Amino acid sequence: MPVGAIRLDDYRARAVEGARRVAAELGRRGVEVVVTGSLARGRFDLNSDVDFVVLKCPRNLKYAIEGIVEDELRGIPFDVVYREEIPSSRLERFMEGAVSASDLR
Repeated sequence: MPVGAIRLDDYRARAVEGARRVAAELGRRGVEVVVTGSLARGRFDLNSDVDFVVLKCPRNLKYAIEGIVEDELRGIPFDVVYREEIPSSRLERFMEGAVSASDLR
């Protein structure tokens, strides 16, 4: 393996630990999130990001969440979507396979 190359197992482990840190830090602030997308569904690869859906958020924290996520993921790309901003026609797709970060394996 070339120097600097990332192994999928290592990248996935970093993503899982990062998602757990995110959920814990946001939880301490009264924010409820779930992980969705490829990490939650077991299809995470070297081109994947970590997808979060914010289920509950104190109004004063809405614009601070992405900075917190960025700090806790430490360089892993991510997307944050707010449940109330997802059109009802697409909500089921967004939430399909969503899990608590503590349930990631």
